[in-house]
Amino acid sequence: MQIEINSRHFQLGDEQREKIEERLQKLERFSPRPPISARLTLTQEAGRFAADLAFFLKNSDFRAKAEGMEPELAADEAIESIRTQLQKHKGKITGRAKAETGGLGRAMLVEDEGLLDTEGAVLQTEGFVLKDLSVDDALEIFRNSQHPFFVFRNRETAKVSVVYRRDDGDFGLLEPVDE
Repeated sequence: MQIEINSRHFQLGDEQREKIEERLQKLERFSPRPPISARLTLTQEAGRFAADLAFFLKNSDFRAKAEGMEPELAADEAIESIRTQLQKHKGKITGRAKAETGGLGRAMLVEDEGLLDTEGAVLQTEGFVLKDLSVDDALEIFRNSQHPFFVFRNRETAKVSVVYRRDDGDFGLLEPVDE
């Protein structure tokens, strides 16, 4: 990974630069793919230090700004922000790659407490398993049920889909559209 550290309005010491470079190198552990480069700009203004960090992956870039009384503190805060962003990004990518079950259910729940009504009270919830099915299999299960809709993961597209009964009595299929 290529690391660029710039300082404005002050001189960054060699020892400080080395410590910051070590911390930037550790970000590789949290990255879902090998990082391309990192660019940190430290600026001194009115006795305070501002850090502006850009971290670049192949198809993504992450940015963070922070302030501190010392250049290392400002840099550490920006690095920590990037680390958090990378962990979230890596979680999304690995979750997509594994095609996690229960993704829709987890998105609908608030802190495992359940769904909230309009006044913020917790409603009773029921769990479900998001099954991997073909559209034909999902339609067959839905025909034999009394539910108003059926949620499943489409085996062909790996996307969450919904089969429902239309007003004219026929069946409909809802699938997310790629933008």
